[in-house]
Amino acid sequence: MEAFAVSGSATLRGVPPAPTIGVQRGPALRAEKGLDAVAGAGVGAGLVAAVTVFGLLAAVRKSNRRRPRVILGPSHGTWYEYKFRAKPGDKFKYRWSTDKYDPEFGAGNAECPDRQIKWGELFVKGTPTGKDNYMKSLESDEEVPDLVAASIAGATTTGALLLDCDGTLVETERDGHRVSFNQAFKQMGFDFEWDVALYGELLTTGGGKERMTRYFKDYNPAAWKEADEPSKDHPVIMELHKLKTSLFMDVVRSGALPLREGVKELISAAAKAGWKLAVCSTSNEEAVKTVVKTMLPEFANDMLIFAGDVVDNKKPDPEIYNMAARELGVAPMKCVVIEDAAIGVKAGKAAGMNVIVTKSIYSAEEDFTGADRKSVV
Repeated sequence: MEAFAVSGSATLRGVPPAPTIGVQRGPALRAEKGLDAVAGAGVGAGLVAAVTVFGLLAAVRKSNRRRPRVILGPSHGTWYEYKFRAKPGDKFKYRWSTDKYDPEFGAGNAECPDRQIKWGELFVKGTPTGKDNYMKSLESDEEVPDLVAASIAGATTTGALLLDCDGTLVETERDGHRVSFNQAFKQMGFDFEWDVALYGELLTTGGGKERMTRYFKDYNPAAWKEADEPSKDHPVIMELHKLKTSLFMDVVRSGALPLREGVKELISAAAKAGWKLAVCSTSNEEAVKTVVKTMLPEFANDMLIFAGDVVDNKKPDPEIYNMAARELGVAPMKCVVIEDAAIGVKAGKAAGMNVIVTKSIYSAEEDFTGADRKSVV
């Protein structure tokens, strides 16, 4: 507290004037009279009186304290939130205070009888049962679409359904992308084609530009006529991929590649239950949008697209699924991923999500270790 003498009196900086309306009693009133005494005292006496007065005010504030509360958000007068600490296992890494009413695996308060919340504070987190229920459902002999639809219908909190595109929504790889790649090669003067078996090998690399780069480096270096080495950012690779994408979208718009059986029913069940929808693919973004708009027009406005080069690292890196969880605002353990390829399974599990495999033509013999459930082709 700073004081300085003016004509034999002390002036205190930062002390607000006493209110002129209302009646105060008890310690607060005595504190106010103490401030008047400070204002009329000498420098030395004023400092002593100030220490006494502000000590008294601190005691008043302490005596008026109630039990500490967890206040959530500005509507209650507080502008901060807290985070739960990350714990080992499959817990969500960045849970906010507003998540505490919906514990892991979508188990609501009704499923946590030992959960205690009083005065806005979480005393006992409770024992969520959603994970146990989910794991029991995996023992069922139901087909994958029916299993997921049943899980969605019985959920107590909403989640997110994240689907791969090629081979999952539509069997595009063999008769769509492969054919379009070969047409692009021919139009740009390359004298080779990718047969069905070769393309199956190249599919273990995520992304069309990355596949062409791998082909020119490892399978057919003699076909590369440029002075510098092939790369996904090379102008020739970029031009090839742009042409291939345009040709592929023509194939999709023609209706030659129908949806896989059960896909539309699964997405409809998720939407009806209030789940968020997204497609997460390594393919070109415009190509994926064309598939969704052409094959699933009724969901196109509500289904987010995460595809192509929106991430630096493609599957099996989990970056695209991590991005989807953040953008959708859904915890990873509340996300169900539908994939047809091993690299997609690795990406989904690395993101901490539940992954169900629906095997496609090319992926039937792949290693799906780690998947939560697998279907037949």
